[in-house]
This record gives sequence, C-alpha cells and structure tokens, in this order.
Amino acid sequence: DVNGLDFWFPELKRLINLPQNPAFHPEGDVWVHTMQVLDRAVSFRDRVSRPFSFMMSALCHDLGKIEATKEIDGVIHAYVHESLGQPLIKDFLTRITGDKAVINYVLNMSFYHMKPGVMARAGSSQKSFNKFFDDSVCPSDLIFLALSDEGERNENIENILFERLGAFNEIMSRPFVQGKDLIEAGLVPDRSFSEILEYAHKLRLAGVSRESALKQTLAFARKMK
Repeated sequence: DVNGLDFWFPELKRLINLPQNPAFHPEGDVWVHTMQVLDRAVSFRDRVSRPFSFMMSALCHDLGKIEATKEIDGVIHAYVHESLGQPLIKDFLTRITGDKAVINYVLNMSFYHMKPGVMARAGSSQKSFNKFFDDSVCPSDLIFLALSDEGERNENIENILFERLGAFNEIMSRPFVQGKDLIEAGLVPDRSFSEILEYAHKLRLAGVSRESALKQTLAFARKMK
C-alpha cells in the first residue's frame, strides 16, 4: 500500500504480474502464488524447527522465476528456477539478516522445494529419498514447505513423504561406521580419509549394517592404497 516494495524489496515487486503456466498455477502470477504459499505456511509454522527461517523460505522459494520465466511455443515455463534463484535469494536475505544459518537454511530449502512432490509422484526408492533427505538442511521442514507450495495439488503426498522420512530417520538411528572405527581397524588418517568416510556414509544411507559397512569400507580403503 505504501509502495515499500519498490525501494526495500524490489525482488518481490518483480513477482507482481510475472506469469505462470495456468495449467499448474490457475491462481495467477508468481506474486499471488507466493502470498498463498505464505498463508499456507503459517499453518505449519508451529511444527517446524526454525519458524522465521521457514517463513522466509516460503517467501523466497520462487524468486528464481524472475530469471527463469520464458514462453516457449506459447507455453510459460520456469525451468531450473530453483537453481537460478540462489543468487537472488542470497542478495535479498543479506539485506535483511547477517545470520548465516538463516541464509543457508533458506537457500537449501528453496533449492529443494520442488523435489519432495516430484519424488513422491515418481515413486522414488527409499534409497533415493535417503540421499535426498541427507542433502536437506531439515527434511521435515522441507516437506512442510513443499506442502505449502503444492496447495490443492498435493494429491495426498504428505503421507508418502512422512512415511519415507520415518524410514530415513530409522536408518539414521542405527549404529554406523565412524572415523574412530576406521582408526581402530588400523587406518591412518590421511588425505584419502575423508573420501573413505564418505564411502562409509553412502553405505549408511543404503541401509547397510555397521558390521557389513565396516568390512566394505576397509576393502574400499585397501583398493585406494
């Protein structure tokens, strides 16, 4: 009402009248969509780990459409807007806060905001979900952001996503190979140690037991020598 967007938040101003494909966004432009996502995100605010950062993610998640939106053969697309939005989001946030944890959280959440719905609909494997959740700064918060973004199109994906997250959390609660285990087994920390630990972590994500993972990791380490 006071034209404050012009000076303080020009990125948000650019969302007004920025078109979207009506087949997926019958609500209208990116601004209207973003405001609706914010409204839905409020209902999850008391269930997330970082409420302020979560709401900022809802606000910023589609800033990349400023750079990505194009009309191709009469159809509006915003391919890779989640990637193209990263610099815009970072610039926007650094004018608001110097808290790196907030900035990193919002960048991560915005980058992955579409993936939960895509994976749920594709019937992705638990292993794929494990890798994805491991890359997320907060998987449960990300699910709530995805649900806020989906709105009426969520097609009951919430149950699928939280079922997958439950399985991921169970796997991550099991004993796993750590650096001290490798040292006790005779490995000397050197330049390759981080790569060996990364291999062990991949086995953990695959649900391999600690005992079996230790054997496989030591075999992998021997091949590297």
